[in-house]
Amino acid sequence: KISNQFIESLSDRADGKLILVTAISPTPAGEGKTTTTVGLGDGLNRIGKKALICLREPSLGPCFGMKGGA
Repeated sequence: KISNQFIESLSDRADGKLILVTAISPTPAGEGKTTTTVGLGDGLNRIGKKALICLREPSLGPCFGMKGGA
């Protein structure tokens, strides 16, 4: 959790940008949220943008080379 004091300390900075990758219709092969997110982060980094990705329940494929859930 983030304290109010920390949030207030950022008030003089410009707002950031957020790209949310989500899906609601699971398929046996998966929707590709983790792969899309990792690729998007890599792509933004490659063009010189700062990127941070956070995977709540990542697929194991991109992380460990295997299919399956967290």
